[in-house]
Amino acid sequence: MKLAICAGGTGGHIFPGIAVAEALTARGRGDEPFFIGATGGLEGRLIPAAGFRLFFIEAHQFLGQSPFYKALTLLLLLKGIFMSLRILRKERPQAIIGMGGFTCVPVILAGVLLRIPTFLHEQNVQPGLANKVLARLTRKTFTSFREAEEYLPAGKITHTGNPLRRKLTERKENGKTSRRETFGIFVFGGSRGARAINNAVIDLLSYVESDPKIVFYHQTGQDDLERVEKAYAEHGVPHEVFSFTDEMERYYGLSDVVISRAGATTIFELACFHKAAILIPYPYSAGGAPMEKRHTGGDSRGSLCCGQRRGYGSTALRGHQTLEDRTGAHQRDG
Repeated sequence: MKLAICAGGTGGHIFPGIAVAEALTARGRGDEPFFIGATGGLEGRLIPAAGFRLFFIEAHQFLGQSPFYKALTLLLLLKGIFMSLRILRKERPQAIIGMGGFTCVPVILAGVLLRIPTFLHEQNVQPGLANKVLARLTRKTFTSFREAEEYLPAGKITHTGNPLRRKLTERKENGKTSRRETFGIFVFGGSRGARAINNAVIDLLSYVESDPKIVFYHQTGQDDLERVEKAYAEHGVPHEVFSFTDEMERYYGLSDVVISRAGATTIFELACFHKAAILIPYPYSAGGAPMEKRHTGGDSRGSLCCGQRRGYGSTALRGHQTLEDRTGAHQRDG
C-alpha cells in the first residue's frame, strides 16, 4: 500500500505521522508511506531523519493573522492545491491521511479532487479549524480523545488514541530505568519550546537551588537557549539544557516529574512512561488545548494542570512537592 501522510509545523503533528509510517512499514508487506509537508517547519529535519521521503508544498496558517494575510493565504492555498495535485498524480497513493494543522488543507482538498480515499487524525479534544472543515470531506476521522466526537461529523469517527513512535514504545518495553539518587525534572514546552514555561522554571530555581538531589533536563527552544542556560549557571542547579531533542525516551527515563505543555502526544507519552507531570496548556491554541482540566490518565501516576497565568515558580514548586510525594509513595508501594 502506498500512503501519503501530510504532517508539518510542530512535533505534535509530525511525530504521530512518523508513528503511522513506522507501523505501516513494520507490517513487512512492501508498504510505502511518504510525507507531504510545508517549508519552514520541523518536518524538513525530522521526517528525513526518520527515513521517509518528504515532498514540500505551499501551506500557511489562517488563524492569528491579519485580514490582508488571510486574503493572501487564500491565494497561496490555490498554489498549494496545485502543488499537491502534481505530487499525488506522480506518486499515485492508494490513500491519504492528514495529521491535522494547516499543512493538511491543500493536500486533502487535492485528494478529494482526485477521488483518492482521504482520512484525518485529530490529536486534540477540540479540533482546530482545518480539521473541522476537512472532516466533512474525508471518509473518516481518527481521534486521540473520545471527547473530540462532539465537534466532528457523526458517523465518520473512530477512536484510536494517539500513535507513538516505535523508539518510545520499545524503550518502555525494554524495562524501567534503574533507581537513581537524584530527582530528575524534565522540562519542555513543545517541540519549539515555550518562553512562559522557561520563565516559570527560572523563577522556580531559587526555591530548589539548596537541594543537591534535583537535576533539570530542559528543552528550551532555540530562541531561549542562552538565557535559560545562564539562569541555571547563576543558581548552581545541576542541569542539562538543549534547544531541541529527538530523544524524548531518554529524558523520560531520567525524570521523575515532567513540566510541560498539555499537547496530545505529550499526554500519551506521559501515560506510556508512567510519569507524573505539571501541565501548562497553551492558552492561545487555535483549536484549544487537549486538556483544560486535571489529567489522571489510567496509565499515569497523575498530573496537575494549571493555567499559564499561574505557571510561575511558587506554583511550580507546590506542584513539584505534591508530585514528588506522590511519586515517592508510588515507589514505596511498588
